[in-house]
Amino acid sequence: MKRVLFVVLSALLAGLFFFALVRDQMREWTGIQWKFMKTLHKEEKQGLTGGIKQVIINDLNRVDRCTTCHIAIDKPQLALAEEPFTAHPGKYLEWHPIDKFGCTVCHGGQGLATEVKAAHGDVAHWEEPLLRGPLVQASCRQCHGNLSELSSYVPLLIKGKELFKEKGCYGCHAIKDFGQTVSVDLGEVGSKSHQLMEADFENMPHPHNRIHWMMTKLHNPRTLNPGVTADHLPLGEEEVFPTGMPNFSLTDEEIQALTVYLLSLTDANPPVSYTIPPEPELVKTFDNDVARGYAVFEKLGCAGCHGPEGLGGRRNWNNGLGEEAPSLIYVKAYYENNVESLKTLIRNGRQPAPRMNVKRPNPALYMPAWKDKMTESEFNALVAYLFSLAERLPSSPVAPQAPAVSETPAPAAQ
Repeated sequence: MKRVLFVVLSALLAGLFFFALVRDQMREWTGIQWKFMKTLHKEEKQGLTGGIKQVIINDLNRVDRCTTCHIAIDKPQLALAEEPFTAHPGKYLEWHPIDKFGCTVCHGGQGLATEVKAAHGDVAHWEEPLLRGPLVQASCRQCHGNLSELSSYVPLLIKGKELFKEKGCYGCHAIKDFGQTVSVDLGEVGSKSHQLMEADFENMPHPHNRIHWMMTKLHNPRTLNPGVTADHLPLGEEEVFPTGMPNFSLTDEEIQALTVYLLSLTDANPPVSYTIPPEPELVKTFDNDVARGYAVFEKLGCAGCHGPEGLGGRRNWNNGLGEEAPSLIYVKAYYENNVESLKTLIRNGRQPAPRMNVKRPNPALYMPAWKDKMTESEFNALVAYLFSLAERLPSSPVAPQAPAVSETPAPAAQ
């Protein structure tokens, strides 16, 4: 009996071994390699070997197996016109050799995976899906501080950075060392788990990942945070207002540009040997205090709440001033004879904003304090700009262009 049992178990073990061997030979990557090898002549196959290809980059803490399927990525002489057998475009691999940079540090995805969906990060719970198309520009900021020198390679990244300032995002969001605390710090939002982001995924179609969350939020913030009225909450629970983030009516290109910029804000800390420091910032000179004050207004992100150039406020539920952040066109009428009160308001802020109905929650938006982020001369220039808005009262509602400024290189550090 024991002998029969031994024979049966041995046969079973041999069968399992054979099954595992066959299954291993039928993996997705083996089929991809076989398909590629079939297109090559005998002399072209010389030096090429099959099997899993693995690149280990200790400096970046990365292990990538992407070249297992992307066999010709660094071999243009063997490349085909179809994926994954194309060669890498441009000269990027000359500047970023695979053995030093790998693939996922720029392109995202799951480096250790050998199945297509998993390798591209298109699976549940993987936080770094493949950065497809122009989204890959976001990765350049990890190492390159000299973005202006790369303008032809990263146009969306540069445009997204400009849009972030132009739309007044700094008025509510900080990016590490500058901005405000009305909403979350975005300094590392490109590395932040989508599960930690303020979003109701019941209101968001798949895929549930960081990229899709950002694009949905930028398209219409209230899609993810529509608020909940007291009628839909248990007795005694306080209502939740919709997000205070305005709908900026962004175009698809602007949404993509801002997404690229936000994805570039990560916790990445590559070795110094990988990085290129930023170029010196240009020092702006202005013809007068009004022009300088507008630059301060833009730098602080005041337009995020008070509208472009301060001429129209954003919706702010339960705000005592008509449920919106006020337009600044009447600032001179209120404060012309009490400039110090205006400066004090800007310095110290007003938190929370006054409520229209004391039985409802505080408004989401409020005036933050700027006392630690501005110089006295900037306060004076900002007041001059705000007072200048009164001159537009009798004119057309179409606002004129922002005052022009000139730029000169900053003096070299001593």
